Amino acid sequence: MSFDLALERGDIKIRSNGSVNIVTGNAKLRQDIIKILLTELGDNKFHPKYGSYIGALQIGYHADNKLVSLDLENSARKAVRNLMSLQRSQSRKQTLTPGELIIDIVNISVSRDDVDPRLYNIFVSVLTQELTEVRDNITVRIA
Repeated sequence: MSFDLALERGDIKIRSNGSVNIVTGNAKLRQDIIKILLTELGDNKFHPKYGSYIGALQIGYHADNKLVSLDLENSARKAVRNLMSLQRSQSRKQTLTPGELIIDIVNISVSRDDVDPRLYNIFVSVLTQELTEVRDNITVRIA
C-alpha cells in the first residue's frame, strides 16, 4: 500500500494534535490526478517528464475557446496516461491498492466557466482496479 500526505487547498493538512493526515486508495488517486495536472511539465527537476502543460497555458487576447478547450483536454489526457504509466512502474517495486490504480480513462472534458471567461473547468473521470470511478473537477485560470 502506498500513501501520501493529505493536501487541502495546496497545503499539508494537519490535525488538531499536530500530526499530519495521510491519504490512501481512491483519495490518494484523486490527489495524484490533481497534482499531475497542476504541476507544470518539467518543474520537478528529478522527474522532468512529470506534470502537464495545463498550468502553463497562456493565451493571446483573441484566443479561440474551442482551441483552448481542445489543448487543455489533450494535455489532461497525456498527463493521466503518464500517471498510469508511472503507476505501472511503481507497482513493480511497491504494492499499490486497487483503489489507487487507474485501469481506464472514463471521461475527460473541458468547459469554459460561465461567470469568468479566464477560467476553464476540467472534468476527469477514471476507473480504478477496484472498479470504482474516481471523478474530480479542476478549475484552472488561463491568463
